[in-house]
Amino acid sequence: MPKKSIVGLVAAVALLAILVIGPTATATTERTAAGTVVIAHDQEPGSTLNPFLSEGNGYTVNMVVNKILANGADYDDKVKLTPELLDGLPKLVKQNPLVATATYKKNAVWSDGKPITGADFLATYRVIMNPNWDIVSRQGWEDIQKIQVKGKTFTVTFKKGKSYFAWEELLGEQIVPAHKVAGQDFNKLWATSIDIASGPFKFGSWQKGTQLTLVKNPAYKAGPAPKLDRIVVRYLAGPPQFQALKSGEADIVEPQPQVQIVDFYKDSKFKVQAGAGYQWEHVDFQQGAKAHPALKQKYVRQAIITGINRAQIREVLYIKTGLIQNPKDLPVLQSHIWKPFEADYTPSFSRWKFSQRNAIALLKKNGCTGGPDTPSSGNSKIWTCPNVGQLSFEFTTTSGNPLRALAFEIMQKQLKSVGIEFKPRFLSPAVLFGGGTLSNGDWQIVMFTFLGGPTSAGTFADIQGCGGDQNYMNACNRQATTLLAKAKYTADAKARGELLRQAEKILADEVFSVPLFARPVFLLNNTKVSNVIKNPTQRGMTWNANLWSTVG
Repeated sequence: MPKKSIVGLVAAVALLAILVIGPTATATTERTAAGTVVIAHDQEPGSTLNPFLSEGNGYTVNMVVNKILANGADYDDKVKLTPELLDGLPKLVKQNPLVATATYKKNAVWSDGKPITGADFLATYRVIMNPNWDIVSRQGWEDIQKIQVKGKTFTVTFKKGKSYFAWEELLGEQIVPAHKVAGQDFNKLWATSIDIASGPFKFGSWQKGTQLTLVKNPAYKAGPAPKLDRIVVRYLAGPPQFQALKSGEADIVEPQPQVQIVDFYKDSKFKVQAGAGYQWEHVDFQQGAKAHPALKQKYVRQAIITGINRAQIREVLYIKTGLIQNPKDLPVLQSHIWKPFEADYTPSFSRWKFSQRNAIALLKKNGCTGGPDTPSSGNSKIWTCPNVGQLSFEFTTTSGNPLRALAFEIMQKQLKSVGIEFKPRFLSPAVLFGGGTLSNGDWQIVMFTFLGGPTSAGTFADIQGCGGDQNYMNACNRQATTLLAKAKYTADAKARGELLRQAEKILADEVFSVPLFARPVFLLNNTKVSNVIKNPTQRGMTWNANLWSTVG
């Protein structure tokens, strides 16, 4: 690895110091109100609060809505599926075709007093399967043959040969109120507010660009009543989050990984929780109609992954900054399907060793011209490849995230050394996720984080299978898709794992996407707020918000 071919660690850390400079916090002292907790968060919902829609598919919507529209069953901090609106976990009635049943609690009601019944689950199914609505994912729901309802009980029969492996989680999903969605244009429902609740909190108000407020739902009886009167989510990007926490203008921060977190480790006024989560940072290559033609060539994608030193990115972002104390706690991610802490983790992408010389050789082998003969940090030559043009690409990611900006800087310099150009395109999270940029495929290369849970591996067909609802890069390998689809209906965990391993071996050769690392989860809170507990799944920090309380 030539010394001049990569950005140095010292220079990268110095760059980080420049990147983290930001404006001072502008939050008010609203948190002093009795029974109020203020969350400082860096991402605001975009064009909708509806979590069922593609434009509402993001953690920033989920973290506020999951306590308004409760789940039938939810994952706790130990990754155990626990009943919430349901009176117990769903029960298996029959294996083939798969039939399962569940019942909502007698005291589970909507905030307007109407009982939550099996009819609401049926209405949710009909909404999700309506082709007129821009639904995030129909995975599992599309395999349902029929739903029978009897009061608060509902029984789901899956199609023969379509025994969806995550049936228990599906029967415990969020539901919509049948009496509210009837006759509505669901694509426009809950765009700026939500007029109903099944969880411990209700929607209060949303001052776009500033904050969103949740208030206690007095009708909630399905679980412990909220101890707080309200939760305020104040939108502050980057360093102002930490300034607000230090000044007492915010109580809780669940930040993107940033170096300011290090300052809180030794401050007794704050609690810092950190650990692995079901989320992974990755770089995707668009394969759809708006794709750069060069990115549709497998050898170009292979050259890019070979020319990126993923270990160095991890080293600079997490180890040198002190965010992660032990390098073994954050290995380079070599799989999209599994995280390193999962038993089935298979490092399929480890075949792609960092080698700038190999990247250059691969491009030359495929007839590309105009690039450098050897890697050099001072290189200005860009490759042009047969029938696809120059290897100059627009790289999209979120603005207001210093570590993500630094990751881009490192990749940009590494690839410049081998004759591949990355040009920055930083968008606000609201535009990238809520504005439809990601889901519309309006990008060439994108870096973001997928959030998942214990069943994510089995549902990976939705992310990298042909036509998957969350396959935003429009990638397609038919052989891998067949294996992923079969895994989705394979109940036996061992057999399912083998199918997934076969699929990812194919996908690792295609390199539609580059895994970087299983991004660690950080949760910081003022010790005056109790029962704030990190959840490693997509449920996030508000999973037990009804148990939060303030002291002092």
